Amino acid sequence: MPAAQAHFHFFDALLFSVDPKAITTRLLDYVVDNGHIRWIGTHFLDGGDWRAILAPVSKSYSHAEIVELCKYRRNFQEGPRYKRYAERIAKGETVHRNRIALDTADKLDGYFEYYLALISDIEKNGIVPHSDLGLRGQTGRRHRWTRTFWQDFAERDIGVAIDADGRLVRHTNGKHRMAVALALGLPRIPVEIRMVHARWLQRQSETLGLSPKDALLATLEDARANGWPAT
Repeated sequence: MPAAQAHFHFFDALLFSVDPKAITTRLLDYVVDNGHIRWIGTHFLDGGDWRAILAPVSKSYSHAEIVELCKYRRNFQEGPRYKRYAERIAKGETVHRNRIALDTADKLDGYFEYYLALISDIEKNGIVPHSDLGLRGQTGRRHRWTRTFWQDFAERDIGVAIDADGRLVRHTNGKHRMAVALALGLPRIPVEIRMVHARWLQRQSETLGLSPKDALLATLEDARANGWPAT
C-alpha cells in the first residue's frame, strides 16, 4: 500500500503520543535500490531488512544543529557548528541545509534564527499536532525563505515506523521537532505511523486474532490509551 493511500485511508487513526526518549533510532531517508537512489517514504508496508538503513537519532546534522541552538540560543554565532558553516561561506562555498542554499552570512543567520523560533515556540506550547496548525507552522512568518512552500505544504506530524520487533523508529517528517523534543526534555510528543514492518504486523494479527488492518487499528487504539509498546 502506498504511504499516501494509507494516510488518507486511516487518517487520525495513525496518530498517538509517545515519550520521545523511547525513539532512539531513525531510518535513513534514501536507499540504493538496484543501483537507483530511492526515497524510503513511498510505502506504508515493508518487509525488508532495515538494519543497514537504521542510524541513531542523535547522529544527524539536524539533531546537532538543534542541540547547539538550545545551548547557545541568541548567541548561536558562538556555536562550533555555526562557525564551521560561516567559515565555509567566507571561503566562497555554499552550505546546503534543508534543501536551501546558504551562501551568505545573512542567510546563515536566518537559517539558525528560523529554528531558534521553532525552539522558542515548542518551549512555550509543546509540539502542536499538525492538524491544529495547518500551514501556520510553529515558527511565525520570519525567515520563511528557509523552507520551500512544498515543505510547508507537505509537512505532517513527526513520522515514525514500527520495525520488525515492534520498536518505533523515526521516519521521514519531523527531524527538527524530534531533536527539539529531546533537547528540551519534553515528556510526550504527537507522532504519526508512516510505515509498518510486515513481520511485526503479521505477528500482531496472529496474536490478536484479527485481520492485519484491524490488528493495526486495535494496537494503535491501545497505544493512545496506554502508551507504547502497545499490547
